[in-house]
Amino acid sequence: MKKLLIVLAICLAFGVTAAFADGTALYDSKCAKCHGQDGAKVSGMSGGVMLKGQSAADIQTKLLGYKAGSYGGDKKKTMMRMADKLTEQEISDLADHIGGL
Repeated sequence: MKKLLIVLAICLAFGVTAAFADGTALYDSKCAKCHGQDGAKVSGMSGGVMLKGQSAADIQTKLLGYKAGSYGGDKKKTMMRMADKLTEQEISDLADHIGGL
């Protein structure tokens, strides 16, 4: 029983680490240029939106809204193009990463 718990704990740890790494890599490649490495960049390129401090649930809702074309402000077209290329799993991974900034 003890061995089973250890194996499960190791698998869970690797799964969480892999998901975090996926969100980090996605953020670095798709979001950081406009929103900054830590999500605190507020500039014309980011549409004046600071990601840092937003919850994962809010980010996921917004990204899904961009993907559906039902959400957006000044940079709606840009964000719609970005979100349209993402799978629902990638959106979830990004939301988790950004929610932790």
